[in-house]
Amino acid sequence: MNPRPISPSGGPLLPRLLNAVLLRRSFYDAVAADTRATGPAGAVVCLAAIARESVALYQLSEASQGWGLILALIVVFAILRWLLYASVMYPIARGLSSQPVEFKRLLRCLGFAETPAVISLVGFLVDDSLFPYVQFGVGVWLLLATIVAVRSATGERTRRAILIGVLGFAAYLAIGVASDIALHGPQAAPSA
Repeated sequence: MNPRPISPSGGPLLPRLLNAVLLRRSFYDAVAADTRATGPAGAVVCLAAIARESVALYQLSEASQGWGLILALIVVFAILRWLLYASVMYPIARGLSSQPVEFKRLLRCLGFAETPAVISLVGFLVDDSLFPYVQFGVGVWLLLATIVAVRSATGERTRRAILIGVLGFAAYLAIGVASDIALHGPQAAPSA
């Protein structure tokens, strides 16, 4: 007997997160098709951002003053980052896809593709010297989730989804590096 499929727009959050983090294609296909899943995708984006930033903030400072304002800013910037990511990915997907691509489908799928960032909480459990490895692993997992999300959102085969996902991911990272350099000067650029 097959288990009942997990609805991306309803029911307990944990099974949805688990399906997303395990990169289950059937779940991402359901996300792409479920027009009510945009809100839950946004919630996942916020949860992932809070998890990721909580570890970074904890490592930077032990001061807890103003945590409410910081949390609100994290959520606002997470939503803006999600919209920017989908906006960067959308023209790439449209240009490389052999089929029409719907922005909201892509937005929903990319929202759930943020789920691996929740694993950043492992940063609380590891030594500070191991944290960069955790970040790298989460980054790779996010790229893989992006590819699965793009495949479901566009209906493309894996090869083309990899191309779209990698190009979109690279473009988004390039925008991030450029904005860091613009805000903080050349010393913000990652060293090789």
